[in-house]
Amino acid sequence: MLTKYQLFKDRELTDEELSEIQEEDAIRRGLNKAIQYLAHRVRSEKEIRTHLTKAEMEPDEISLVIKRLAEMKYINDLEFAHLYVRTQVNTTSKGPRQIERELVTKGVTREYIEEALVDFKDDTQLENAVKLAAKIVNRSRKSAKRQLQQKLITELIQKGYTTDLAKEASAIALEDFSEEQEQDVLGEQLNKLLQRNRRLGPAKCRQKNNHIPITKGVFL
Repeated sequence: MLTKYQLFKDRELTDEELSEIQEEDAIRRGLNKAIQYLAHRVRSEKEIRTHLTKAEMEPDEISLVIKRLAEMKYINDLEFAHLYVRTQVNTTSKGPRQIERELVTKGVTREYIEEALVDFKDDTQLENAVKLAAKIVNRSRKSAKRQLQQKLITELIQKGYTTDLAKEASAIALEDFSEEQEQDVLGEQLNKLLQRNRRLGPAKCRQKNNHIPITKGVFL
C-alpha cells in the first residue's frame, strides 16, 4: 500500500486516495476475519456474509471481500453443498429432506442442493433409515408392534425421510419382532391398565375394565 500510493513523509493525500486506502484496509481486515472463520470448516457464502455483518462491516465492503474469496477459491457453494451432504450422510441419521432444509438456511440455492443430494443414494438412504429405526426399536421395547410401527414411521419422517421409505425401513426393522414379544408387551400393558383401574374402587373398576377396547393388538 505504501508503494501503490507513494506514501512518504509530508505527502498530502487527496480525499479520493484516502477513501481508497480506507476501503482497501477494510477489505484486508475483512479477508483476515473471513479466512480465520473458514479455518474451522468450509462455509457457505451466506454464513460468511453473516459473520462479517456481525463484525460490523459495510455491505459493499462485504461484497468485495466475498468477490476476493471466490477468486481465491475460498468460496464455492456447490462444493460446499456436496461436502455438507456427504458429511451428514456419513456422520448422522438425517434424511434428505432435513439435509435440504439445513442447506436452505445456509443460503445454498435449490439448484445446488438438488445436485448435491444426488450423492445421497437411495440404497444409502434406506440403510441409514433402517439403522435409525433399529435404535428406536431398541429403546421402545415396551410398545406393541402396531404402536411401534407408527412411532418409527413418524420419527423417520421427522428426520427427513419420505413416507414410503419410512414405511419400508420400519417394516425391515420390525421383521424380528416375534409374536411372543407382542404377547408379552400386550400382557404388560393390560396388567398396568388393570392395576390403574383398581385404584378407582370396585364398581368403577368393573365399569372401566368392561370398556377396555382391544384393536389389532393395541389397547386404545
